[in-house]
Amino acid sequence: DVDNVDGEHNAIHQKERISLAFDAIKSCNQLSSTELDNRAKKRQQSIDAREIMSPVINYHVGQIVQHKLNKWRGVVVGWNVEDDNRIEEANQNRLTSLTTKQYPLKSEVCKDERVLGDSLTKEKKDSKVKYTLLLDKNDATIMHTSKYVSLELQDDLIAVEDPFLRRIHSHSNLISKYFDRFDVKGYFVPNKILSYVYPSDRFSGSVEASNEDPIAFSGKSIRKHELDDTCLRVADGVHEIGSKLLPIISIAEQQQKKNDISNKGNESYMSLINALASDIQSILKDGNCPKKLRTISSTTTSSLVKLYNFHLKIGSLLWTHKIHGENKQRIEFSLGEVVKHKIYGYRGVVVAWDPTPFTDVSNWDGLRDVENANEKPFYHIRPDVNDCIRTFGGPRNFRYVCQENLERWESCRNYGEVEFETELDSAQWRWDPDSGKYLPSEEIKFMYAEELGDGEEIMVSCIEGLREVLAGCLLGVRENPDNGLFSMDDLFLLLKTAESLEDATVVQDLMKEIWKETHNKKLRYQLDSGISDLLEGKNERALNTFTSIIQSDPSYGEAWNKKATVHYMNGDMKESLVAAEKALELDPRNFQALAGIGLVEMDTYRWEQAIDAFRKSLELNPWSMVSARLSVCLNRNKDLPKQSEWPWNRE
Repeated sequence: DVDNVDGEHNAIHQKERISLAFDAIKSCNQLSSTELDNRAKKRQQSIDAREIMSPVINYHVGQIVQHKLNKWRGVVVGWNVEDDNRIEEANQNRLTSLTTKQYPLKSEVCKDERVLGDSLTKEKKDSKVKYTLLLDKNDATIMHTSKYVSLELQDDLIAVEDPFLRRIHSHSNLISKYFDRFDVKGYFVPNKILSYVYPSDRFSGSVEASNEDPIAFSGKSIRKHELDDTCLRVADGVHEIGSKLLPIISIAEQQQKKNDISNKGNESYMSLINALASDIQSILKDGNCPKKLRTISSTTTSSLVKLYNFHLKIGSLLWTHKIHGENKQRIEFSLGEVVKHKIYGYRGVVVAWDPTPFTDVSNWDGLRDVENANEKPFYHIRPDVNDCIRTFGGPRNFRYVCQENLERWESCRNYGEVEFETELDSAQWRWDPDSGKYLPSEEIKFMYAEELGDGEEIMVSCIEGLREVLAGCLLGVRENPDNGLFSMDDLFLLLKTAESLEDATVVQDLMKEIWKETHNKKLRYQLDSGISDLLEGKNERALNTFTSIIQSDPSYGEAWNKKATVHYMNGDMKESLVAAEKALELDPRNFQALAGIGLVEMDTYRWEQAIDAFRKSLELNPWSMVSARLSVCLNRNKDLPKQSEWPWNRE
């Protein structure tokens, strides 16, 4: 009997769950139907509005406008016409979606010209047009506004005519949710949903240029097939670079087999080599795609992203290995070791360490008794969650601790693993009960100059070989247009015709890495060290490093560029300008140096000079965030008196 009761109860419970599931499906269908109905209604309203009130509705979806008073720029993602007599009702009925706002319009369609004219005059008088805008995030930051989406009256807006100000950087990449691409003619192309809702707007349904159609940019014009050829040439060049890298991996694999390392318990040594080989194969894969199946997106984004990321990975591996190897003797605790805080008592695992702290710690409470704390090694600790709750009243995911405040926790073998708030990456760490430690991956061990056994020499030789090939290829791109790969001219063309911020960022980031390259490996290592110090706020140390590099090689343009950056951050505008102009002298197309000159001129109130520098930078790199600075300078140049002299002597 009890079994029968339980069975009946389970059957009832199952029927209830099935019923709930059907209700959920029904709700989803109703929601989808409601959304489609709203879009269809909105579509008809926008068509009617354009037919009846076209002269009244000034702006179109995808157009870039600027707020007359607040001066920020934005792109139109929707618009709404409201009658004065129905504003309150419309506000109550307005939906929250950007693309489903209600448009209360007259239902009558005017058929007589006289009636149409009378109606239009009345609509001009009684109606208001409001636009939903995505704000430029850099404008929002400069103008100290926290909003990234805004609803504004038409009378408060003006169309942006300057081509250098039409590329908008949206917050959280909202642009890609509403637009397919940016057209170099100066507008964003609405996606299918926006084009459906606003079919009569000027830029809805825009199509890409055909092979023979001209593409105009920066006062120049090329055919689409010429741009496609450039894209394919870059993709083929990246493939060729991958082909040059592959033999280095093959040599390492042959050495591994020759020494029979895998049979000596060092199988994990090859994991890093295998990962690098996989990265190279991924680079080669794009180039093997048939040309007829390739697209501009796949060539400019996929191939270049993979090359850029691989270049960063190899450079980071070697730089971190060297910097940690030079400081290894100062380190008391190894990676994966379980330690305990001397003052607060919580346990944790060492997952990384720095030779000196990456930030100023002179005022930290726990370091009052530590002398010269800013010169001591610091550890990245993943603490035990229960210890943190007892000590701090809540969980903590990371702690940054001075070596002087740590000690080994000898009882780790007895108590087992540490309990974390979020688990360690299982691909990078594993618990070893025999040693009572967490064992890092070979990649992490290499970066922190840990013992790698018999495979260390092979691994170092392999990664250094990859770095040398990469440097040679990128130097060829910069110095020799006929290098058999691709040229800086190709990259500048891709940068100027990029249809999205994401594509442009890929190209400009690779170009910055190309400018960093030098034939002198020692100077490149020094440059990376100086950049690291600069990012950590150690400006004086960084300045000394860049100055030393320039003394060794005055033709190293990127050292001059970084020197200009440090001087600017230190407030030394004169020296910053001198260094930036030297970098520009070495490479007249260095858009970073031009942007730096613009910042100096702007901060010293020389608006016209700043405008000139920013325009030159944007002509080379149209998606640069200095467009927000250019906008400020244009407004200030109109509103404020010009300053006749430098605040310092340029000589």
